[in-house]
Amino acid sequence: MAPGILVNGDTETRNGFCGHRLSGRKPNPQDDLHFDQKLKPKTYHIEGTRPDSKVLFLDVNILDSTGVDPYHGDVYIEGERIASVGTVPRVEELRNDGRVRVINGRGRTLMSGLGDAHTHFTWNNGALDKLGDVGVEEHTLMTARSAQCYLDSGYTMCFGAASAKDRLDCVIRDFINAGDIPGPRYLANGKEMAVRNGELAAGITTFADGPLEMREVIRHHKDIGVDQVKLSMSGEEITESRSAQDSYYSDAETAACVDEAHRLGLRLCSHARARDSIKQCVKHGVDVIYHASYIDDEGMEMLEKNKHKHVVAPGINWLWATVYEAAPFGYSFEKAEQVGYMKELQTAIKALKEMHERGITVLPGGDYGFAWTPHGTYARDLEHFVKLLDFTPMESIIAATAGVAKLFMREDELGKIKPGYFADVILVDGDPLKDVAILQEHDKLNIIMINGRIHKASHREFTKTSLGPEVLPPTIAPMTNFVAYEDGQGRARIGHLNLDEGKFNPMAMASGAPVNNLYQIIELENDVVPAGEAFALDSVKLLPPISGRDILCVGKNYAAHAQEFNKSGYDASDKVDQPSHPVIFTKRSTSIVASGHDIYPHPSFTQSLDYEGEIGVIIGKAGFAIDEKNAMDYVWGYTIINDVTAREKQRDHKQFYIGKSADTFCPMGPIAVPAAQLPLVLRVQTYVNGQKRQDGTTEDLIFSVANLVKTLSEGITLQSGDVLATGTPAGVGFGQNPPTFLKPGDTVEVTVTGLGKLTNRIADTSVPNKTAETVSQASSIPVYNLDISSGGAGLTNINGKMINIVELGTGIDPIVYIHGLGGTMEFYRPLIDAASLKDSHKHILYDLEGHGLTPTKASSPVTMDSLVDDLVGIFANPKFNIDSATLVSHSMGGIIAMNFALKHPSLVKKLVFIGPGPSPLPAPASEATYKRAAAVREKGMQASGVAETVANAATSAKTKNSNPLALGAVRASLLSQDPEGYAKGCMALAGTAGTKLDIEKISAPALIIAGDEDKISSIDWARKMEASMKNAKVEVLQGVGHWHCFEDLNGVASAVKGFL
Repeated sequence: MAPGILVNGDTETRNGFCGHRLSGRKPNPQDDLHFDQKLKPKTYHIEGTRPDSKVLFLDVNILDSTGVDPYHGDVYIEGERIASVGTVPRVEELRNDGRVRVINGRGRTLMSGLGDAHTHFTWNNGALDKLGDVGVEEHTLMTARSAQCYLDSGYTMCFGAASAKDRLDCVIRDFINAGDIPGPRYLANGKEMAVRNGELAAGITTFADGPLEMREVIRHHKDIGVDQVKLSMSGEEITESRSAQDSYYSDAETAACVDEAHRLGLRLCSHARARDSIKQCVKHGVDVIYHASYIDDEGMEMLEKNKHKHVVAPGINWLWATVYEAAPFGYSFEKAEQVGYMKELQTAIKALKEMHERGITVLPGGDYGFAWTPHGTYARDLEHFVKLLDFTPMESIIAATAGVAKLFMREDELGKIKPGYFADVILVDGDPLKDVAILQEHDKLNIIMINGRIHKASHREFTKTSLGPEVLPPTIAPMTNFVAYEDGQGRARIGHLNLDEGKFNPMAMASGAPVNNLYQIIELENDVVPAGEAFALDSVKLLPPISGRDILCVGKNYAAHAQEFNKSGYDASDKVDQPSHPVIFTKRSTSIVASGHDIYPHPSFTQSLDYEGEIGVIIGKAGFAIDEKNAMDYVWGYTIINDVTAREKQRDHKQFYIGKSADTFCPMGPIAVPAAQLPLVLRVQTYVNGQKRQDGTTEDLIFSVANLVKTLSEGITLQSGDVLATGTPAGVGFGQNPPTFLKPGDTVEVTVTGLGKLTNRIADTSVPNKTAETVSQASSIPVYNLDISSGGAGLTNINGKMINIVELGTGIDPIVYIHGLGGTMEFYRPLIDAASLKDSHKHILYDLEGHGLTPTKASSPVTMDSLVDDLVGIFANPKFNIDSATLVSHSMGGIIAMNFALKHPSLVKKLVFIGPGPSPLPAPASEATYKRAAAVREKGMQASGVAETVANAATSAKTKNSNPLALGAVRASLLSQDPEGYAKGCMALAGTAGTKLDIEKISAPALIIAGDEDKISSIDWARKMEASMKNAKVEVLQGVGHWHCFEDLNGVASAVKGFL
């Protein structure tokens, strides 16, 4: 430790912070950080990783950056992402697979690649004021070398803090992402912005004074493609003319910068050492605060209150090295102390400790790239965080991994060793938790991997030398021909269509979850993967690639078509050959159909049915008042549209909507493709019965796509997934000589470059219009608990409801099982095995409505009568072949069984009641049950406390003290319930208050199993049932509460087996 620095003591400075300390600081403060999602940077993708790459790390100590202690295991990587962590399925098969590169970790530490929150790729290990004089050619090479140096040092994420030249950061970022040069994932910055006479180094600064000029500069930064903008708000002692305690921005300027940047979807970072600069950052919302050395009490309180939206990246190594290590470069300790760096270092250490204690996110990033803070020494920050700022080694590492991933706003896929995360990992020869400084030793970083691609490794690391890190596969075409279809369950899904083979691959998110619609593809920025084998397209029902919204359309946007329309007699608009402004209209969403779907001819609506082949533009992100020069950034991709039109309606109504919105008048598809996968110029052609009628390109548009995006967004906010039909070329039906309109049996085909062929036939007039039927089937009423069965797969239709029913056993004599409130059929499976009943009986188990796997529609009332009707429906279903059966019931299921036995005595052979619910339910119990329903509807099973309360109240002392597995099973059963399904069950039970069942009329033999500590179904109630019923007996289980099969399975099994 250098002299004069108190690491764990209180250095005397002006910021006292009132002695504030928390009783226990949060280990992962970045978890509370929530940037506005509108500010999320573009999710860049690094090219070059082969999709069939497989790497297996064996015998590694996994430091996963979640905060848990490292643990021993294996890690398997497929393509760009981590597939398995800890225990790898089929590990022996994989290690013997010749296609898998196997690395023996020998107990070394595998951890996430590191991240730097304050990066300057363009700094050249020299003097800041000389950077502006470096030629652009030399500077580009230096910057590329810096980027590689970061990756060589184990850094896979870097957040740009400023660039010495306008576009240099952006250019290097893009070349890294294209796989052309090595480097970390990078968010680029531009030149830092300073007021005149407030700069740190003129040659690397862009100047602006006043809010208006600052807004203009930020717009310029946006135009050149930066991911964030840097403000230079305070001074720096090394200049000797601009003190670190001087603040150069006004409140109005700071507020304008934040407003403009956030409006454009950019975050701001700021060089803010001065007290007032720091407070301006917090007050106005500057997202990332660099340095923050001279924060005072008021500023600390402000920052703590707003810690959910600010990151502090102090650059502590710059201060340390300037004080203690700059002398060999001509900047002595005495000089550093004289100008104030010693004072700032001491002040900053105390402030940063306080921030850490208060749970403010402080991230490493040390302003590297100066003479005494050279590139390659980045991991010194982690040691400083431990030795100077009282971070534990684990906290320091989490800040440099998961913390920087949060700064990237990609915490769900970067910065941790978890399945589904990108494979950005380093294999360290040593334990960083014992000595975090080991991360500074490059020779200890034995393997460096980014995006699943090995950047650094010795050939000796691989157990199979035939496969090394440099083996490259042939180029594989991107799977981005997105097609929508219905799967076997009738669910919408997205696949990739091979246009040549007519086959499609289902697509999934990186997590493995299926993709349901194109809106998800757009939101995921096309980051999806194939999932499963290819299927023939004609084996599924094709859907439009995107639907659900009206289509935004443009009329008269090809000059030749505008002329033919003006002369046709159908144009009731402005009567000119070429419009001065785009002619905008919409087509109703109900008009959208897929390729292959028949077009209904509407014989009573139109006699002039016409076609218009068009290119459909799909918007990729929300935007308002979009500048034309940036408009193409808002375009996700393209599809094909046939703008079918009833010409006389278009003419007579003097507007386009009615004539173009009829049912089936908007065929779309067959695919949608991202713009990046298509050429800049697209050609659209239309054929009717094989004859070419239309031919045009996007170069022929009167108003370009960019102009249309600008125009539409001038007054309305465009949404991600909006579709814009760009207009049609000349050659429509009314333009033929003579005019030729579509008739039943005609086939219209529209082709567009790279988008395949949209094909639709005009239906016969005798075929009904099915749109009304389709629309009427749509419901706004939700169905709860449906996803758990993947939309109802495997369920049985009973009385118009989908019910989960399972048949077990090989015997003939049937037993039907009815579970209780908060239970499922799984309550009984162990009983069947324990009582050895599987071969002697046929067992019918089912889940009550809203319970287990059985869904419930929101509008469906669940009552005792409806539950009994469901049971009647099961008996009546020929699939189960039940003439009569034994009923085994638990809790509320007992009330169902009693009602059923009274209404249908001939169907009941025997009855087993396990803790049967009382009849009538006492009024206080009914009132409490209604309240329980309300509680779970409001907060769910856990947050409401219902699951925990019921589990503890309904189990015996013995269970709670000595049978944790049983108590856990009760909790699991309750917590697995859909809140609405459980609430409905509560209401059905509560509704039995005041209704006394005539159980004395039940004549079937009955066994009543009671727990001696059952507070819900007491022994007294069991004895009353025994006394009232003609042929009943009671078995009492000792040390048992209300969940009998979980608490004493063998006791229940013995009683049931003896009875049967």
